Amino acid sequence: MAMDLLGTAGMSNGMKQFYSRDLLERTIPLTLFLRFADRKTGIPRNQGRSLEWRRYERAVTSVSPTALTEGTPPSETQLTISNVQATVNQYGAFTRHSEVLDLQNYDPYIGSVTEQYAEHMALTLDTVVRNIIVAGTTVQYVAGKGSRGDIGATTGDRISYAEIREIVSTLRGNNVPPVEDGKFIGVMHPHTEYDLFADSDVLTSFQNAYERGRSNPIVAGEVKDFHGVRWFVTTQARIFGSLGLSGADVYSTLVFGRQAYAAVDYAAMGARVIVKPVGSAGALDPLSQMGTVGWKAAMAAAILDQNRIVRLEHTADLGDEGV
Repeated sequence: MAMDLLGTAGMSNGMKQFYSRDLLERTIPLTLFLRFADRKTGIPRNQGRSLEWRRYERAVTSVSPTALTEGTPPSETQLTISNVQATVNQYGAFTRHSEVLDLQNYDPYIGSVTEQYAEHMALTLDTVVRNIIVAGTTVQYVAGKGSRGDIGATTGDRISYAEIREIVSTLRGNNVPPVEDGKFIGVMHPHTEYDLFADSDVLTSFQNAYERGRSNPIVAGEVKDFHGVRWFVTTQARIFGSLGLSGADVYSTLVFGRQAYAAVDYAAMGARVIVKPVGSAGALDPLSQMGTVGWKAAMAAAILDQNRIVRLEHTADLGDEGV
């Protein structure tokens, strides 16, 4: 008599799914804009919400090569003081959880949500800073276009080596000091990086300027330092969705020098993740059933000098949506 082998199909009630306690990693954008902001001391307690930066402009924009007439003073030179202001606002988010979830959930809920809100806080503050500096007035439209609405989804409206040279020339022409290691900082979207590696002039530069091997940008797949700019790539780079010609997505690539923009907060109110345990709400939670996890921060940002930051607007071959 043949023996029937009992397979998993006959054990549906007994075969339980194995539960892994190893949580999957989240994919989060690289936050850069707050990192490179000129961070000022927070506004002291009881000193208002706004901060003002001041700058003495150059006394004269040209030299005075004409000799003085003996006994006669020259014309008086007027000094100019420029100021920039920013008002700090609060930002935050939170989530409630029940005592049952806290006690019975498989995952370490509080720790996981706390980590997630720390990421959310960093991304939010980075976006606040980005939205300020991406509105700068020193704009370079790709291929000499006159406005954002003229930029279309064509190959000629992509980023190129020529556009980067023009950006750097603008900054150096404005006497902008570099940020680190004698280089400006550039921030581009991954779709922009994709197009840059498609430029034969860029590839030739990598082949000629770098040694062959793992450190070569072609092998590493990273632009790194190129034409006086230290490049960083992040999906946080702003995309103006459907605002180009015929609804094309317009990408912004930023390049800036030292003290181009700044960020400030309240000295007495640092950014923090706040955990309220179950039972801490008093009369608002009479049966001690709820707790919360959230974050709160105060932040303001401002462009300190429009001449120190250039925004290149262009399209991308892979572009299809905006944020």
